[in-house]
Amino acid sequence: MRSVLETLQEAVAQQLRQHLCLPGAAVTARRASDLESQVEAVLQAAVGLSLIVLDPCPRRVAPAVPGPAFLEISLTVRVIENLLTNDAGAGLLAAAERASQVLHLWPLPEACGDGTLLLAETDPWTTPTGVTRGATALDLHFRAAGSLAAYPQN
Repeated sequence: MRSVLETLQEAVAQQLRQHLCLPGAAVTARRASDLESQVEAVLQAAVGLSLIVLDPCPRRVAPAVPGPAFLEISLTVRVIENLLTNDAGAGLLAAAERASQVLHLWPLPEACGDGTLLLAETDPWTTPTGVTRGATALDLHFRAAGSLAAYPQN
């Protein structure tokens, strides 16, 4: 059974795959608990242009609701451009802008609850440390605002 956070992460990756419109850009969801997805993310970061949806993280819960029910979740999409192998046509900034356009104000899938994905109000883009040699990267920060139910639904 997939958790609501894993469902959200995969839904974001699928939204990017379908609507990014950047030929040659690879999109993957990297889960901290899944070695295969981590290896795939490392391999993609070494080649061309890639977008990696990192693990969502709850920021606020509804205190009086069983479950828990998450009221706010942060989610990061890492855009990596390997300058030596990028033949996608688009560069780091173009990919970051396009991903921001695709995901900002995107309504969450029904399986994730009720709400919208929003680009972070402050520091929406940051530069991560420890990126693969020869590559540049940006982290795009989003928050899911609404009610994401992490409890079994009948």
